[in-house]
Amino acid sequence: MVNIDLDAPCSHPLVRENWKSFRLPHFCGVLTGDGTVLVLEERSHYVEGNYRCRVWPVCETTIDSLCEYGMEFIEMSEYVRQPPSPGTSARAVCGEGPMGNEGFVAVVNDHGLVWAIYFSLSNPFYEVNIVGDYVEAMSTHEVLWRFPIHRPWEIDFTSTVDWRQPGPAGPPPSPEGST
Repeated sequence: MVNIDLDAPCSHPLVRENWKSFRLPHFCGVLTGDGTVLVLEERSHYVEGNYRCRVWPVCETTIDSLCEYGMEFIEMSEYVRQPPSPGTSARAVCGEGPMGNEGFVAVVNDHGLVWAIYFSLSNPFYEVNIVGDYVEAMSTHEVLWRFPIHRPWEIDFTSTVDWRQPGPAGPPPSPEGST
């Protein structure tokens, strides 16, 4: 995939119409407003009681191709919609899918969906901000996910207890609550 234009219109009719109803295709990956899809693989596990996730690209395709094989669109629940990023009409949105383990992060502009990324193992995202050239979203696993705003598939993770506190977070609590 090439860099994503934050001011581009949502040009694919199927993407545009489904996004009006706050619906995304039911797969792990990135969807852009022009109908380009980057399918992602995801794996998660716990290390010393802390949630860890890995995500990597599998293939690039189109929404039309996925729909030929029975891809369904599912309704999202929105949690947060941020004000526009300075110098553009782009703003971040996050929330959850219909199951408790699913989450999404999206960037929209005045024309509709720019990109959305959907995960089945992230848990819902409840806070999102555009910070410089990144979209940062916190999941209910208390993992901060960072997406370069022009290349959201280059994901970075930070596990934390409270990412809003100033300075580095201390070590995570032990599973038994003892030291």
